[in-house]
Amino acid sequence: MASKQISNEDGFVSLNVRASVLQKMLNGEVLHMTDIHCTCAHSKRTLQKLLLRAVVDSSDR
Repeated sequence: MASKQISNEDGFVSLNVRASVLQKMLNGEVLHMTDIHCTCAHSKRTLQKLLLRAVVDSSDR
């Protein structure tokens, strides 16, 4: 599957993440999608695309 570049003017995705969730992320623990909240629709779509790409890439290994 060809990888598409996700365009964003500044290259950032706006998220709200609890400190405990950030700690889990940094520790490499499994997270649930409800732990991460996007602050706008564009960020939500970008995050969804990145997560789907990660799943596809991990299943190709």
